[in-house]
Amino acid sequence: MREEHRTRNIQHPTLNEQDEKSLTNFGKPLLLITLLVLIMLSFNAQAQTIADYQQEAAENNPELKAKYQQYLSALEESPIVGALPDPEVSFSYFVKPIETRVGPQQGRISISQMLPWFGSLKDQRSASELRAKAKFESFQEARNQIFLQVEQTLLELYEIQESIRIAEENQAILNSLVELSLARYETDRATQVDVLRAQIEEEDLKIQIELLKDNRDVLLQKMNELLNQNNEAKITLPDSLEDSKIKSREELLAQIYRQNPNLNRLRYQEASSEDMKSLTQKQNRPSIKLGIDYIFTGETDMPNVTNSGEDALMVMAGFKVPLFGKKNSARVQQADRNIQDLQYQISSRENSLETELDASLRDHRDANRRFDLYNEKQIQRITQAINIMMDAYASDSSEFEEILRMQRKQLEYQLKRIQAKTDQHKAAAFVDYLIGKHNINN
Repeated sequence: MREEHRTRNIQHPTLNEQDEKSLTNFGKPLLLITLLVLIMLSFNAQAQTIADYQQEAAENNPELKAKYQQYLSALEESPIVGALPDPEVSFSYFVKPIETRVGPQQGRISISQMLPWFGSLKDQRSASELRAKAKFESFQEARNQIFLQVEQTLLELYEIQESIRIAEENQAILNSLVELSLARYETDRATQVDVLRAQIEEEDLKIQIELLKDNRDVLLQKMNELLNQNNEAKITLPDSLEDSKIKSREELLAQIYRQNPNLNRLRYQEASSEDMKSLTQKQNRPSIKLGIDYIFTGETDMPNVTNSGEDALMVMAGFKVPLFGKKNSARVQQADRNIQDLQYQISSRENSLETELDASLRDHRDANRRFDLYNEKQIQRITQAINIMMDAYASDSSEFEEILRMQRKQLEYQLKRIQAKTDQHKAAAFVDYLIGKHNINN
């Protein structure tokens, strides 16, 4: 199913009484033109494409909103972890001033700043940004899943709607067979068994139609749940499905390796773990501490003292030495384990995605074959057979039971044809999901 397909609404728009009264004053030609214009405007206002429904579902889904907030929260982490530690400021007051040559020392202000080893802050920022990108890929994966669910649900709704239409057409044919058998029974050209068989088939089909309608209601409820709206909202469906075309396996596989959100999420996590390993290695090196002390000095009581009462300024430098290396060595080994774990996950995910792609391509080919079989061969043959038997039945040379059996077979093939068409589009939709076709950055 593609966005360019024309759509129809299950409930067609109608004019109200006020519109009809105002239109009657302008004559029939103008009335017909205005009716057509109003209907077309109403139709266009209500019709929605698959992309519209997908976007609406994405915008209304609370779980998806939560994942996007998680991504935004992760973005705020980089300025936090990439900043220097807060400077330390302290004030000391000497309760008993310390006497010096130039005067008593009365108080002191100290300011110091701890500086991590060169490149540590850069590694922290990089790792944080990569974690945020991994969160974004998780958001994209959830979004693509919603897009897939919406498209597949609409395809199932289309299949059921078309199945109801086909079944009702066959119901009309069975009704005519009931009337024909009754007419022949009244003229002693058929037995009552023929009438009963036709009525049995008609009742069976009626029950089947009711089940299809119940299934349609369930799918409509599921669709409204995906859209996060009330159950009274109208859902538009396509008039028809065109043949779906997909690329070659090699092209699709290349797109999967490049665009699949699950793979990209694991790759970002691996790159983040690499930065964390580099950061852990830098933590085995000393941190540098720089500071300034400013000492307040009072006037001395001694006469003729040079620089009496002059405040003192002292520059300080220090190191924070990691003496216990085992702790950081364990952290480096832990980072190595995380990297290997993610590499294995990437390899496993690539294999599973390739298998899922092959299964989808198989399903697509199978759906194409089934559609061609029912559309071009079986239905045509069985329709021809029914016409021949109906002509023969008019001259009492054919069994009525065989006509009913062939009519049942015709309905079965017609339903299988529409199922094959929707299966074709479901497989294509799943391929689009695997390759990340609806990624935001595409």
